[in-house]
Amino acid sequence: MQPKPIICLGCAFWDTIFKIDRIPSSGTKVLPEAAVQVAAGMATAAAATIARLGGAVELWARIGDDPTGDSFLRELSRENVRIDRIRRISGAQTAYSTILVDQAGERLVVPYTDPSLDKDASWLPLHEIARASAVLVDMRWVEGAKAVLAEARRCGVPTVVDADIAPPASLRELIALGDHVLFSEPALLSLTSSTTPNRALLEVAEHIGADVVGVTLGAQGALMRQRGDRPGTIQEFPGFSIQAVDTLGAGDVWHGTYVYGLVNEWGLSASVRMANAAAAMKCERFGGRLGAPSRSELQKWVQWRVPEDTIRDEGWF
Repeated sequence: MQPKPIICLGCAFWDTIFKIDRIPSSGTKVLPEAAVQVAAGMATAAAATIARLGGAVELWARIGDDPTGDSFLRELSRENVRIDRIRRISGAQTAYSTILVDQAGERLVVPYTDPSLDKDASWLPLHEIARASAVLVDMRWVEGAKAVLAEARRCGVPTVVDADIAPPASLRELIALGDHVLFSEPALLSLTSSTTPNRALLEVAEHIGADVVGVTLGAQGALMRQRGDRPGTIQEFPGFSIQAVDTLGAGDVWHGTYVYGLVNEWGLSASVRMANAAAAMKCERFGGRLGAPSRSELQKWVQWRVPEDTIRDEGWF
């Protein structure tokens, strides 16, 4: 029997990534040390991460019928992501980005999305959601995300929202439909007057019906609140101390690993800890989401850095 797939819906970009010494503060010509081109975007990178970990996964997204779209499909198919639910829109350009990554791993991103990429979600094969193990959506195609989240909820399929920065009205609309709502720090703070992620997380979690509400904090790790936790408490999951080479796509790798853990019944603690580890591994490698690890690489990396008794006692895997 074929395993139930994870469906990822949302952002599809073609990234050109340059590794440079430092990001310039004024007009100049910069010669890169290295460069890669890769199929990317939040949902895309999460899907590729799930595939590398060994999960069955498909991407539901929109691209143009241009040569860039050809490259996107060809590159993503090498990651064993199912791509036949990606719609090609006649006359549109596939979204693309140019990205500079400096020696400290920080980046400058210049993205472009063609306005003619149709937002219509009526073509989505929603009848297929009942066979999924989970769905993950990002904030870059709200119309599609609403349709998928609503159908998944009707079918009892777990829903995960990658709640990155977006208009507050769109954020509120999608997080109301999520079983697992996982914020970036800027997105979380945009919904509340609280100035710290701890207080903001408690405030937002109180007003939505999600089973799990969390926020990723980069090198600091993640904060999570689970339904049933004692009032006012937050679970803290520290990050790892590493030498970052490229932080691009770390959050997407985190979300992909979390969803993989969810459908494989790792439990919240192990899913978050392993997501922190996978994101840290990615940051040690240049190339955006190309730094995502396989499951064996991830386990070996954790075993090298975390004492065996800690792994056992905390239930990492």
